[in-house]
Amino acid sequence: MLLLPTGERLKGYFVTGSDTGLGKTAVAAALCLLLRRRGTDAVPVKPVQTGVAPGEPGDLEHCLEVIGLRPDADDLALMNPCRFRLPASPHLAAEQENTVVDISLLEKCCRELAARHDMLIVEGAGGLLAPLTREVTTLDFAARLGLPLIIVARAGLGTINHSLLTVRAAREAGMDVACVVLNRSQSEPPGEDEKKIEADNVRIIAKLGGVEVLGPLPHVPGAGEDVAATRKLAAQLANIFPADSITL
Repeated sequence: MLLLPTGERLKGYFVTGSDTGLGKTAVAAALCLLLRRRGTDAVPVKPVQTGVAPGEPGDLEHCLEVIGLRPDADDLALMNPCRFRLPASPHLAAEQENTVVDISLLEKCCRELAARHDMLIVEGAGGLLAPLTREVTTLDFAARLGLPLIIVARAGLGTINHSLLTVRAAREAGMDVACVVLNRSQSEPPGEDEKKIEADNVRIIAKLGGVEVLGPLPHVPGAGEDVAATRKLAAQLANIFPADSITL
């Protein structure tokens, strides 16, 4: 179900993953910290979070701690309007609490935040085709916001197909793809064969996808959960994320 944009395109990035467990939250938080250190008032947004009980900290709280931001109550409510206990796709997690994700509310929250800050770093729930409702996917919502897309993908074997499928789906929905960020999510250091695969992954995804590919980022244990580790990842991201790509 394609949702047409209802207003001006926002400034910032929409961060998605080509699969689960690839460090999407860590990269989103690191990017937000990097932008703020470069003088941009960037704020994190997690429109829908699942697997978080009431009162428990989630991805948004981690991002806020990483960047050292304590938003007021109004901003905080806009940054994470929907959270559900069940660790499942948003459509199912919401149904288990006898509700449905309100896409118009999510967009309204993002637009209100955009009016108060320079840039938004919006982290999607799951991959692009993860359903927010039984009719609307994350891709539909992301396209409605109009933010350029950053795709976090694994660095090694298996990433070519997943990355290119995500790029194609985004473009078919009219989205701009800013870049693909390859992230080493495994703790084992890559051997010589793995390094060859990673290096070629960068080249082939860039060529076949017509997209900028950054990385691979080194594996940082605890990134996405531990504040110090995520800040360490931000330092690594600064080495590959070009400053001139930030436009206001």
